[in-house]
Amino acid sequence: MKTKECGPVLVAVLEDRVVGAIGPMEIGPDPAGVAQLMPQYFAVHPDARGRGLGRHLWRAAMHWGQMHGAAYQLLQTEVGGFSDHLCRGEGLTTLGFLHARTV
Repeated sequence: MKTKECGPVLVAVLEDRVVGAIGPMEIGPDPAGVAQLMPQYFAVHPDARGRGLGRHLWRAAMHWGQMHGAAYQLLQTEVGGFSDHLCRGEGLTTLGFLHARTV
């Protein structure tokens, strides 16, 4: 059995406390074989929001992906949520919407 190695988890630290993270960083092929930066877990603690830490983490992740050969990354956000606001602020546009409901 082969195990797959993941890249680093990038973190934001304030006063010796991890308050944000994005990762693990990983490049993988899409169905057509094109290298994509795989989706990551991404969060900033509510007490640390509004300081630009999410934007710094996001940009560091995109830089990591570019340096490791990713051609693109698909993102999923909650409409109107923190990550949606960040993505739109970075100039990204939507490819569409998926509406889901829980039962």
